[in-house]
Amino acid sequence: MSTDSFVIEVVNKLKKQGLFDQFRKECLADVDTKPAYQNLQTRVTGEVSRYLSTVKWKQDINKNQLREHLRRHLNELPMLTAGIERVVDQVVKPKIFQSLKPQIDKVVCEHLNINYDAWLKGQSSG
Repeated sequence: MSTDSFVIEVVNKLKKQGLFDQFRKECLADVDTKPAYQNLQTRVTGEVSRYLSTVKWKQDINKNQLREHLRRHLNELPMLTAGIERVVDQVVKPKIFQSLKPQIDKVVCEHLNINYDAWLKGQSSG
């Protein structure tokens, strides 16, 4: 079995178990309590207000085009990328080792016909 097919099989098994949905829900439930998210939200809101203050409002303004220009403007800001990285550092990374990695380890062991509990004991003693 190739490495690619092994990874695909494991990922599909994890998806079927709902692991990624669970992980996403846990992260989303926790994100708005983190300072990095709150800071990013404040900065983006301010930048949106600044951008929209430069737009001359007309009754027939193309809102889709305006939305697209605003999206492009925000995506070009370095603060957005840096802010997202800080949110990931505060929300996602800690959860990877708490909840995601142990479940992935278990599925990989099952897939390779390795006793998970015995493998886990070997990991903690080595």
